[in-house]
Amino acid sequence: MLTKEEAYDFAEHWLSAWNAHDLDQIMEHYDDQVELSSPVAVQLLDDPEGWVVGKAGLKAYFQKGLTAYSQLSFNLIDVL
Repeated sequence: MLTKEEAYDFAEHWLSAWNAHDLDQIMEHYDDQVELSSPVAVQLLDDPEGWVVGKAGLKAYFQKGLTAYSQLSFNLIDVL
């Protein structure tokens, strides 16, 4: 279990990676066996299921997203 400080540190690292659009840093947060379902994936991947499977697939999806949403940024509100 993470302490509150560890959780905030993790969240800050995640935010920094996304806000820098640093794909390699972003991918450090995901396991090789990752699976993701997203309505945005339906649109970006032209896939009616919106499923992304595996780290390589996720990286390709995120790259498309970062290209399509070049101004994407996140702000930390809280960590639960």
